[in-house]
Amino acid sequence: MEPSGVIIVGITGGIAAYKAAEVVRALDRAGREVHVMMTPAATEFVSPLTFAALVRRPVLTQMFPNPELATGEALYPHLQPAERADAFLVCPATADAIARLAVGMANDVVTAAALSLPAGCHRFFAPAMNDRMWANPIVRENTQRLESWGWVRIGPASGALACGAMGEGRMADPEQIAEIVLRTGHRLVGQRWLVLSGPTREPIDAVRFVSNASSGRMGQAVALAAAVEGAKVVFITGPVEPERWPVHPAVEVHLVQTAREMLEVAATMVGSADVVVFAAAVADMAPASPAAVKLPKHRLGRVLRWAPTPDIAASLPRREGQTRIGFALESDDGRTSAARKLQSKHLDAIVLNRPESMGASEAEFEFLEAGKSSTWESWGRLSKDACARRLVEWVIARRSRASESSFEKG
Repeated sequence: MEPSGVIIVGITGGIAAYKAAEVVRALDRAGREVHVMMTPAATEFVSPLTFAALVRRPVLTQMFPNPELATGEALYPHLQPAERADAFLVCPATADAIARLAVGMANDVVTAAALSLPAGCHRFFAPAMNDRMWANPIVRENTQRLESWGWVRIGPASGALACGAMGEGRMADPEQIAEIVLRTGHRLVGQRWLVLSGPTREPIDAVRFVSNASSGRMGQAVALAAAVEGAKVVFITGPVEPERWPVHPAVEVHLVQTAREMLEVAATMVGSADVVVFAAAVADMAPASPAAVKLPKHRLGRVLRWAPTPDIAASLPRREGQTRIGFALESDDGRTSAARKLQSKHLDAIVLNRPESMGASEAEFEFLEAGKSSTWESWGRLSKDACARRLVEWVIARRSRASESSFEKG
């Protein structure tokens, strides 16, 4: 997005509306042309004057302006400035707003403007509601529908809610929201990414299996971070909940169960990939001879023998110019083990995290780039979404350096 790009922020009626002022301030300070629209319910929480003062222009609150006072574009608040928007953010996005956006309603200026956006406009929404509302299947279905049409969801986070409860439903941090909106663009257009994610399940018999606690959050975050920058993403995941699939028009999802299946599917895709991210928690060992039927309990100890699973990263052929990033989950002496994997698997970079990150939404991350003489970067404690964005920025910067080097040689 160019600095002159138009950003529209739609405020809907939730208590988190007061936090939207911080988002608007950050977008304005970044030099963007920010316009604010508010639903009638939103004005019950925050005065339009607050946002008008922040962006130094009128705030749209009504579908139908006073015809005696309005002329030209002002007669069509649901069309202008929506028709020239580069980004459209609904913040906070209440359960009601998400539902109305998902079915294409246009009964206030925010939802009407959403229907008037140009095809290339980036669409974002930052859910904020009670944890039970967020967990409601109807809300989740409406959220997934928006995501399937290219809307990028930011949050929600877990923590203390306005109602006094603790849980998931809190609006994402305003700085994080602004950062995602400001960084989204077309910097990866033309690139193809291959992302391996989730755990694998290695069968013991017809009903039992060996697996791990990976939730697939990290791979999902990487896939979405690349997709919102314009990349086409092939996402291969082991068995995780459907909510851990990255829902975006630019993401193609393939479901597998075992390490061998993941390798076989990845082998058909890797040749066309510009970037490969190995974020899957692949089982290291698998039962050597899984039974086709359910084994009696007393036989398990006698028949269970182990065989190593294939090393996917080391097995996949690498084409010239391809960038490869791996993850290492380590306990003791983590840096040494991760650096060894970086070299043996012929990676360009590796991210180190710890066992407590399994299934969590955030973790402590460290980063090592090949050829940097074991100069580790401590990224500190980040959400997995933030970690994914750091990786995307690293890939963009790396390819920019490569292009400059090629130009100088030419």
